[in-house]
Amino acid sequence: MKRLCYFLLLFCCTTAGATEWQSLPAIHAAVGAFVEEKVASQPGHYTITVNHVDSRLKLARCEQLEPYQPVGSHLWGSISIGVRCLAPTPWSLYVQVSIKVTNNVLVAVRPIANGQPVQADDVQLQSRDITNIAGSVLTSPAQAIDKIVATQVSSGTILRSELLRMADVIAQGQSVKLLAQGAGFRVSSEGQAMNNAKAGQVVSVKTRSGQIIKGIAKGDGVVEVYF
Repeated sequence: MKRLCYFLLLFCCTTAGATEWQSLPAIHAAVGAFVEEKVASQPGHYTITVNHVDSRLKLARCEQLEPYQPVGSHLWGSISIGVRCLAPTPWSLYVQVSIKVTNNVLVAVRPIANGQPVQADDVQLQSRDITNIAGSVLTSPAQAIDKIVATQVSSGTILRSELLRMADVIAQGQSVKLLAQGAGFRVSSEGQAMNNAKAGQVVSVKTRSGQIIKGIAKGDGVVEVYF
C-alpha cells in the first residue's frame, strides 16, 4: 500500500510538472519591453499597445524567451512581433502590436504649385500623427528649402521626400565653366550645356571647338571633368 501511495504521489507530481504552462502575461511584458527598447532611440513619441495573447493558448513553460522583429517590418502602425522559446522546449508565436507615432514634421502652410521651389515661409514644423507615413516624412526645413515640388501641394500637407525633387543646377543651353582636373593639372574653359542636370548628375557640354565632353554638374554653372 505504501508503494502504491508513493507511486501515485510521484505520478501526480510528474504530471503537474509536465503541464506547467508558459505565463501569457510574461510574453506580453517581454514584447512590450522589446518594442520600447527598439524605439527608444528613434525620433518622435511612440504609443505602444500590445495585444493580449489568446488565453486559450497552452505553451510549455519557457526559461529563455526571445522576442524579435520579423525581417522587413517597420516599427509603426499595426505589426507582428515574433516570440520564440529557446529553452527548454522550442516554440514560437506572433503577437500583434499597434504603434502610434507622433513627431514634429514639416507641413505646408500654404499651397505650393507643381514645379515651384519650396521657400522658407511655405513650411512650418508641427506635431502630427505620422503613423502611416513615418518612413518618408521630412523633419527639418533644410530638407525641403529650394527643392522643387513634384506635384501640387495643398496647405496642411505633411511633406514627404517623394513629393519633392532636386532643382536643376545646370539648364540646357546654359553657358558653363568646364573644370578639368587630373594628376598634377587643373584647367578651365567655357562651353554650352546640352541637357538639364541636378547636382551630381552627368551633363554633356559642347566646347567652343565643337567637342562634346561629359562632366559632373556642380552648381553655379560649373561642370567638373576628371581624367
